[in-house]
Amino acid sequence: MQICNVNRFALAATAIMLGAAGSAMGQLSEYYLHSGDQDTFTVVQNGTILRQWNLAAGTDRYQYPMVVRDTVRTMGADVGDIGADYSLMGVDLGPRYTHPEGTSRCWDGATDGTHNYSIDTAGVVWQFDGEWTNPLRLFTAGGIGALAYDTENDTLWVGTFSGSNLTQYDLSGNIISSFTTGHTKNMAVAIDPADGTLWIHDRNRQGTLEQWSRSGSLLNTVVVPGLETQNALAGEFQFGGGGYSLSLSGQCPGTITVTWNNAPPQTQQGIVFARNTGSFVIPNGPCQGTQLGLGTNQLQLVNTVSTGNGSGSVNGQAGTGACGGYLQLVAVDSPCQTTNVAQLP
Repeated sequence: MQICNVNRFALAATAIMLGAAGSAMGQLSEYYLHSGDQDTFTVVQNGTILRQWNLAAGTDRYQYPMVVRDTVRTMGADVGDIGADYSLMGVDLGPRYTHPEGTSRCWDGATDGTHNYSIDTAGVVWQFDGEWTNPLRLFTAGGIGALAYDTENDTLWVGTFSGSNLTQYDLSGNIISSFTTGHTKNMAVAIDPADGTLWIHDRNRQGTLEQWSRSGSLLNTVVVPGLETQNALAGEFQFGGGGYSLSLSGQCPGTITVTWNNAPPQTQQGIVFARNTGSFVIPNGPCQGTQLGLGTNQLQLVNTVSTGNGSGSVNGQAGTGACGGYLQLVAVDSPCQTTNVAQLP
């Protein structure tokens, strides 16, 4: 596997055919939102409402503390209030979760895969177990807000209703980084695991979503038809991205190991490189219409390899020009599948 530095993309005649496309950032994963005032859960992707559902019977109105794993698991916002477990399609699965004593009204939720997190009216960030019990006070972030867990470095990103910053904290409450969005009411904070970008609902412009890089660059503003009626204050992406994944190890320049998991078994996959992230759409071939998380800057198909039994790895030599670029895997399936985007060191 050779990863080259090229001035324009040139692609081999292999199982995956790529062509020209725009380089604006896209939303790679489904964004789950809860609007307490409307008793509604909404799933959005690329400016479109995919599905909506209402509260489970016997549960309380505001279920802002929400995490998404194999299910959508909510806790009631106020002490004693009841939340529920929903399938990713919104079906009531039966379990109920009561807001425990010791905290206060909570807004938004996040998970690290083991613990759940939420932020209360005073801005106190709380850690819970996966069943929304055993609350532990972590730190204070300043006021009503929303938060997201960052798997990259075990931190929490917090936005507040009255402030203009998105601030990254470690779990002890130390500030790691911060940037301004230029407006207040930064709610429904979430991280798309497919590309590591931050998403918020700008409650100054109800129904308007913003996509930000971790370094504070505004990547995309999306007005979602139908969402302008929803006071969405809580938001999450599915933790871990829910399947086919890519990780990188090694040094650049030098030997890079590309490792994949949960791929469709015994099929071909392409290793695709670009200098930038984006929303490249494959225009033809067996994966026509598949959207990547890569842009068109030096876009190229590096190699095609078998997925084996669904997990595996391959080594390759990365030149200096590849360092800092991005890789993504595309499996030729029905439909074709893509991994998260990973950055070369």
